[in-house]
Amino acid sequence: MKRSRSAPNKVLVIGAFVVMLATACNASASPSPSAPAASSGVPVASPSASAPPAITPAPIAAGPGPNGGTVVSWFVGLGAGGQPQQLAAEAEFVNNFNNSQKDVYISLEIYNNNVAGSILKTQIAAGNPPDIIGPVGVEGLNLFRDQLLDLAPLIAKNNYSVPGVDPKLVEFFKLGENNATVGVPFAIYPSFLYYNKDLFDEAKLPVPPTKVGDLYQGKPWDMAAVRELGMKLTVDSNGNDATSSSFDPTKVVQWGFDMQYADNSPLAEASLFGASSFVGADGKTAQIPDQIATAEKWYNDGVWKDHFIPSASQINSDLLDKGNEFESGNLAMNESHSWFTCCVYPAAPAKPKIKQFGFAIAPSYNGTITAKLHADTFSLLKTTKVPDAAFKAMTALVASSELLTLYGAFPANPAQQDAFFKATDANFPGVKLDWSVPQAMLAYPDIPNHQSFVPNYAKAKAAWQAFQNKYRTAAGVDIDAELATLKTTLQGIFDEAAP
Repeated sequence: MKRSRSAPNKVLVIGAFVVMLATACNASASPSPSAPAASSGVPVASPSASAPPAITPAPIAAGPGPNGGTVVSWFVGLGAGGQPQQLAAEAEFVNNFNNSQKDVYISLEIYNNNVAGSILKTQIAAGNPPDIIGPVGVEGLNLFRDQLLDLAPLIAKNNYSVPGVDPKLVEFFKLGENNATVGVPFAIYPSFLYYNKDLFDEAKLPVPPTKVGDLYQGKPWDMAAVRELGMKLTVDSNGNDATSSSFDPTKVVQWGFDMQYADNSPLAEASLFGASSFVGADGKTAQIPDQIATAEKWYNDGVWKDHFIPSASQINSDLLDKGNEFESGNLAMNESHSWFTCCVYPAAPAKPKIKQFGFAIAPSYNGTITAKLHADTFSLLKTTKVPDAAFKAMTALVASSELLTLYGAFPANPAQQDAFFKATDANFPGVKLDWSVPQAMLAYPDIPNHQSFVPNYAKAKAAWQAFQNKYRTAAGVDIDAELATLKTTLQGIFDEAAP
């Protein structure tokens, strides 16, 4: 087929308690989203050498808070919530909550994402930890997994649930030791397919399905269909697509598919082929599941044989906006999360390069859809001396539509989603987004999650990222051999963490 192609230290005081931001700037979203920077899409500034050290809040005096309620401390900074513009809104929520009742008094402390983890570890070691942490994503929970309280007894005691939430989302938060429930549904970031309608129209191809079960051109909407469609939407500078014998893979100007901002993670990439983990059921044995082996061969072929997926050098080229592939207008399909709406258009005053885009359902593999999920929640620490009061405060945080809006989060509670949809739609005048797509994908989360705990998590993650970087950088990588090496490497990393 041939067609033409135009070539932040701040201190706020709430009552008698201190609210802090340890440095000047922070990322805008949760640590769950694997966007271009820490957890979500906006680069995080490193603390400057001249920045003063964080100040530990003054110990809370024994006894009730100013409203007569049990004092519960809320620690913010492991995920969203540490931006300067979020401080006042969080303080307002706490003041309103404290003034609305006399059972619980929330004491709020906020730190920059760059330092929050180390500060929390210091507090725990010193014996003065908070009661509540959050919002925090899966990777943030991994850092404190052995410190998290199993919420199941409190959930049962209070007959608590988030209205209208799919049971699979409740199961998703069994992320603690021994499958302990360490969070409840709050902010969720379902994944689905973003497509550039302009490129589909140019190729005279129908857009991908928006309803589960729909076919694409009479065939199942699966990974085979993505490959075939991706090749038709990959074009060289002469207008030849990747199915043509005249196609020149050295002169590609448009690509068919990628999973942008997937954190260089084979677990993320492989999620379309089914949920999996690098650690076995015993929690200590390294493994390479079939889903990962199959997926990485599919992606490797997509880059170097079929050429519809960009290589590392192509991703970092001007054609793909040096990493923001979909925004460039030269990527037809991108599997990503609801938070990716942040990155479809460039920052003002630059004008969008995409006129029309839409949402489509994730493709299936062997008849099963898996749509990887990012999620933020609130957790209680095991050390809390006031679990009932802390749980009451936590459920108030989860129920707050104001906090959801503040964090730019897709609400887990369906009753709160319309407001989020309208707020997001306002950023894309003239574009009709089908929000039934991400809603539908919530029924297909990856369990185990692609960010779920493995022993020695940070070091293990670096190892599997190195694997992916290698195959995306150079052709001719033997995927089976590299995966075998990765398995051996991971086993050594897991063994280091053994007691």
